[in-house]
Amino acid sequence: MRIIAGTHRGRRFLPPIDEKTTRPITDRVKQSLFDRLWSMGALPEPASPDPRDVDQADTPEPAESQEPFHVLDIFCGTGSLGLEALSREAGYCVFVDQDREAVRRLEQNLTDLGLADRARIVKAGALNPIWLAQVTPESVGLIFLDPPYALSEDEQGKQDLAGLMTNLLKVAAPDCMLTCRTATGVTPNPVDGWDGPISHAYGSMTLHFFTRLAG
Repeated sequence: MRIIAGTHRGRRFLPPIDEKTTRPITDRVKQSLFDRLWSMGALPEPASPDPRDVDQADTPEPAESQEPFHVLDIFCGTGSLGLEALSREAGYCVFVDQDREAVRRLEQNLTDLGLADRARIVKAGALNPIWLAQVTPESVGLIFLDPPYALSEDEQGKQDLAGLMTNLLKVAAPDCMLTCRTATGVTPNPVDGWDGPISHAYGSMTLHFFTRLAG
């Protein structure tokens, strides 16, 4: 697996040890995900464009200041989405997973990429809201929710995920966006406080986009 854009473009990192619970997101789908997030205003303009993508003569002056955005990567595995966000100017990412081997690999990825000082790993079951006490209220601008497919397909699991999304409103900034990945044909339950989902299918997987409602 690799980071596809930003300051760490092309850097490879450890993938999950197996694919029994979720399928790793492909580069094509990850690119589409981040393109959509950028077009919807959930990602900032790059502070310094990649020289491989921009003609040096046309490179704009960097912005005077840009508020760093904070990210939650829930059911993160070895961190593919959160690592990509950090490469694309995220100020900080909290990764949440309870799988011991996934967390070990994520720790190695953060160290190898030099991103450990901009991240924190919470070793906890994502559905238990106790871990949210470790996140500053209304501080998170972008949330990745990538549950095991079996959880998002089960009716009780869908209700549990809706409950988690309700609890996430406590830490979500007013303009926060949330994405959830499921198998194609599965749609998360609507949740009060979140507008959506707007869904886009990519073969066997679908991305669902939610925006925090005002008020």
